[in-house]
Amino acid sequence: MIQKKFRLVEKHRAYRKKIVANRLSLKEKISGRYQEWRLSRSNTQIVSHIARRLYQKIKDKLRLSYSVHNSIHLSPPKKVKQNIFCIRITGGIGDAVIIARMARDLVANIGEYQFDIYFQSPAVIRPFFSKIKGFRECMHIDAFDQTKHYYQFSLIANQFVYFEDGVANLQEITAKHPKLLSIFSNTVATKNKYDRYIRLHPTLDGAFSDIATKQGHRRYTYLHHTLGIKYTSDLLDIELASQLPSALLDKNYITIHDGWDGNFPIKSHRPTKSVPIEKWAEIVALIKKERSDITIVQLGGATGSNIDGVDINFKNKLSFDQATTVLSKSLLHIDAESGLVHIAASLGVRSIVLFGPTNSDWFSYPSNINILPKECGNCWWSTNNWMEKCPAGFDIPICTNSISAKLVAKEAVKFLSTV
Repeated sequence: MIQKKFRLVEKHRAYRKKIVANRLSLKEKISGRYQEWRLSRSNTQIVSHIARRLYQKIKDKLRLSYSVHNSIHLSPPKKVKQNIFCIRITGGIGDAVIIARMARDLVANIGEYQFDIYFQSPAVIRPFFSKIKGFRECMHIDAFDQTKHYYQFSLIANQFVYFEDGVANLQEITAKHPKLLSIFSNTVATKNKYDRYIRLHPTLDGAFSDIATKQGHRRYTYLHHTLGIKYTSDLLDIELASQLPSALLDKNYITIHDGWDGNFPIKSHRPTKSVPIEKWAEIVALIKKERSDITIVQLGGATGSNIDGVDINFKNKLSFDQATTVLSKSLLHIDAESGLVHIAASLGVRSIVLFGPTNSDWFSYPSNINILPKECGNCWWSTNNWMEKCPAGFDIPICTNSISAKLVAKEAVKFLSTV
């Protein structure tokens, strides 16, 4: 196009010379006007061509920048502040408590790091992390994919924990953080070994828990094992409400809970892991018969039912931090296998836990009083709808229904005699 422009310019110069010499014929005048029009059009084409080329270069540069930014092989942008990581939590409240202990011990091992948490209900679990050194903020899990590249590394944590592929700045970690490199190596080895279970999480969680317990592992310490760090304590410094509800001031009380994770979709009225509501009422009556001096307080949220016979029912009436504060002062907590059991353990409160379809060896704390079903049990994830329909075909799951209310009450009264 440029050479074409030069040819037009030469023709136009010759035309100008003839104008000066006054030797233009009519044909040459017409031809000259045409050359002028061609030259002006050529100028417009050249400007347009240069603009298009410049636009394409900018576009290609931006596309390359985006590709580098999202590449699973390259490091985060240079302007990213280092020594900040994040954890994406999938699962429920109990998982978040266990992961909070993991974050506490991880930061203690790798030094001066800050971290953010991504979870489906960030405000609910923020008190678990707020007092951990290096904690910055809890964010909604939907923002994770857009922000994960701006951290030195990102962890995915649930029943397993591993580094998000392509997000870790491995060059920086290898050069400057040998402890973190060792942790990364441990997680890669575990992820490769149990890749099938991780990829199909949670549908093979039951099978994996059977394997892990045979190797001596438990749910609350397994993430530490995966990272290769020491588990320091069940206790967790949780941010609590400023005071107890006035109804509990100067009272000795125990707490009881009938509920489950509302984010788990079920069509049935009560999931298989819940204890029959009539059995809860029987347990309450038997405890009150022996210890009328003890106030029985029901905790819980939107799921579950009201338990007959409790002295104070706080179900769906307290904020989460208020309920946690009530739990922190309880003499004893009675529950099925739920997130409140993990919170109680973190607060140093002992629990009586009634197990049904979940693996008691995997989920139990040795410090608790763990009551196993007399029949069946440990069938979780044996079918995809195990939470809403008993895999053995019973209308009322035989596992939780086989637990003796008298045994639960006896263990509660026995423990209360020691406090």
